[in-house]
Amino acid sequence: MTVALHLPADPSYAAVARTLAATIAARCHLTYDRVEDARLAIDEAFTQVVTNAPPGADVVCSFIEEAGALEFMVQSLTILTTELPRDTFSWTVLAALADELHATTIDGVLTVVARVEEPRDEAA
Repeated sequence: MTVALHLPADPSYAAVARTLAATIAARCHLTYDRVEDARLAIDEAFTQVVTNAPPGADVVCSFIEEAGALEFMVQSLTILTTELPRDTFSWTVLAALADELHATTIDGVLTVVARVEEPRDEAA
């Protein structure tokens, strides 16, 4: 299932994105620790996108629900003319929380995509 959330590009709305991410991560049967990772990861991604959004922009948070995994995308118009910096503390935190992570800036739209999943038991 895919869920999309449209919010103003304002840091005060990060709590809404965090709450939805945690709810959907729990529905994906992630462990408590991985639900918290997803909650913190969306917060970092949302903050990165909002920080680089022009005044009056909207942010779209899309969530793809899978058994054992949650993938989310946060995107908005951006003031960036280059790629999102990867040498920031926020990016380092986000990279530590997500199993997969990438960001693009294409045609004035910044998109951050992350995936949080349960570790696979290779012995099974």
